[in-house]
Amino acid sequence: MGTEFQMFVRQFKKNRLAVVAFFVAMVLFFLALFGPYLTPYDPLATSHDTRLLPGFWDDNMENPLGTDGLGRDLLSRLLYGAGISLRVGITVIIITAVVGISLGIVSGYLGGVIDLLVMRIVDIVLAFPPLLLALVIVAALGTGIERAMLAIAIIYIPGLARIVRGSVLTVKELPYVEASKAMGGGHFWIMLRHVLPNVITPTVVYLTLLLGDAILYTAALGFLGVGIDPSMPEWGAMLSGGKDYLLLGKWWITVFPGVMIFLAVLSFNLLGDGLREAMDAKLRI
Repeated sequence: MGTEFQMFVRQFKKNRLAVVAFFVAMVLFFLALFGPYLTPYDPLATSHDTRLLPGFWDDNMENPLGTDGLGRDLLSRLLYGAGISLRVGITVIIITAVVGISLGIVSGYLGGVIDLLVMRIVDIVLAFPPLLLALVIVAALGTGIERAMLAIAIIYIPGLARIVRGSVLTVKELPYVEASKAMGGGHFWIMLRHVLPNVITPTVVYLTLLLGDAILYTAALGFLGVGIDPSMPEWGAMLSGGKDYLLLGKWWITVFPGVMIFLAVLSFNLLGDGLREAMDAKLRI
């Protein structure tokens, strides 16, 4: 086990971008956990006296990143928003993992009518553009961050189910699975004990890549003003709230939330690529 982990770490370190992305992701997780306690001001407090103030580039150290159109401190809102964006992303990943892995294993292992039914539903969902489908689901379920998380998870579940099913179709034909069947092992036991561990690797890589996408779709829904309360310090909602001030030269209201979204999505995508390379047995031989 130790040797396998050491080989994984060595392979992962070869991808310099993935290593940098790992540390950026750790910083984002730190901000998600402790950001609300580090905010210098209340992220929801408004003040007409501090509207649209520039930041450190104009010697304003009380509001280093400036303020928005309602006088709210941008740094405080960005720190608080890190927790919202990452919490949404992680919740989406958990829902996607539980449902997608379950559907993929059951479909691939049992086959027959169940496999046909699940895969046809997957094909139907995958036929829709993801963002459009998310908007339709949010419109049907109603507004709220919980419904937005469910909508984003629904658009990811089919892709994960298909990936897991493809791995299961290979694993279930292996000799040790056939031996377990011959020894009287039940379907549930075989799926849990033999099939599930063998689909974890592609699943972890896929879910890491999806985390960046989940943050991006959360920001997109926030930018469009659906699913998430516009007053919440969520990065997408902040981006949407600042777009009207661009023509007035108040660029910081839009730029800084956009930079945070960019860093989050890029770091998790690069991290997913690094994990894929490190977990690929062919690359480690």
